[in-house]
Amino acid sequence: MSDRDLALVNEIADNGDLILGFLDGAGKDTLPDNTGDAEVGDIVAVEEVNYRGEEVVEVVKKGGYDRGKSVAVVEAVFDDKLAVRTENGLIEIERPEETVEEGYTIAVTPSQSFGGVMGEEPIEIESKPDLEVDAINLNLGSDEDEEEENEEAEGLYQPENIGEVSFDDVIGLQDAKDRLIEAVSLPIEKPDEMEKFDLEGRFGILFYGPPGTGKTMLAKAAANEWGSSDSFFHIGGPEIVSKYYGESERQIRNIFEAAKKKAEEEDEPAVVFIDEIDSVVPRRDRADETERRIVAQFLSELDGLEDRGDIIVIGATNLIEVIDPAVRRPGRFDEEIEFTLPDTIERRKILEVHSDDMPASSSVDFQDIAERTRGWSGADLESIVKKAGLIAVKDDRPQVHHEDFLIALERFDEQREAKRQQIKEVREQE
Repeated sequence: MSDRDLALVNEIADNGDLILGFLDGAGKDTLPDNTGDAEVGDIVAVEEVNYRGEEVVEVVKKGGYDRGKSVAVVEAVFDDKLAVRTENGLIEIERPEETVEEGYTIAVTPSQSFGGVMGEEPIEIESKPDLEVDAINLNLGSDEDEEEENEEAEGLYQPENIGEVSFDDVIGLQDAKDRLIEAVSLPIEKPDEMEKFDLEGRFGILFYGPPGTGKTMLAKAAANEWGSSDSFFHIGGPEIVSKYYGESERQIRNIFEAAKKKAEEEDEPAVVFIDEIDSVVPRRDRADETERRIVAQFLSELDGLEDRGDIIVIGATNLIEVIDPAVRRPGRFDEEIEFTLPDTIERRKILEVHSDDMPASSSVDFQDIAERTRGWSGADLESIVKKAGLIAVKDDRPQVHHEDFLIALERFDEQREAKRQQIKEVREQE
């Protein structure tokens, strides 16, 4: 520490000593109080006092700084936001009505809001970017709390156990399967032939189409086909997006770093599957500043992959038109595969597959149900099978009957109509 350091009074010990947290990130300590009136929440100065060592010599700011807040320095002032540096890195908070200039030292509440100006000069803050941004608090709690927070933060970057799902388990979508084989499987299985014909594999793939059409299931099946079952990273786009300054970019970097490390460990390609990718890379001409930074970071990671064969990136979206065009150019997501709703034959197969382990009466006519469910997705059909089974259980019958499916269809239609009515009412109110 320097000759004079600032600290927050966290607690007062039984003997009157002060339990402190130093504002420069130097840790915690318990020191004698030479001021005589320091209280919890005060900012105090600590100095070396002759041979006695360090002591609290002055109350720099009395009160007004509630226990549990953290200290931050204003890095930039925007129209409605402040970019502030804390010991846990950069974050964004709402700009207050009070005058706040660049370089001010301020307090930040545990809910990431403005807590007051502490001084017009910046203090030195040692950044700790590896800590969870949400834990900005000088009283970080026990070691167990810190360990739980770190484990939770790392959980996003762990590969998912995808089981033994294969292409055969994915009903229909033959065109999508063929496109995947051409784009990825052939370059993996026949690298010499690809080089001979001066061809490159496409390891950035975009799945698009209505929800419930099997995008996630096919991504998992493909990972198994490519030998990447232990290296499948399933990320939800909204999980990446954070309101805190720089946090989304950090998460994107960590995802790719975790995938690359896993690919090296397993000596097989790692698959990064990003669901709802439109929330991560929206069109920049319609995005705010935070979203534009996230898109730029994502493009940087894609372009920075030296060996694209080590990482296969699959994005899935229901809204391909809102994705930034730069993401879709050759060399990034240059293979786009459309997922369509199942036809009558495929709907019948889906119904039969989901009913395999269910005792069904001979009265069940899957062809009739398939014809009644035009425009339904595979997820919708699975839901109908479950509803029919629940009806049979409720009526204490040993088998599900065709009538159960008809009742389930009727209830499903009622729910969909209710949703349509709600959407209509909301739009009329707007």
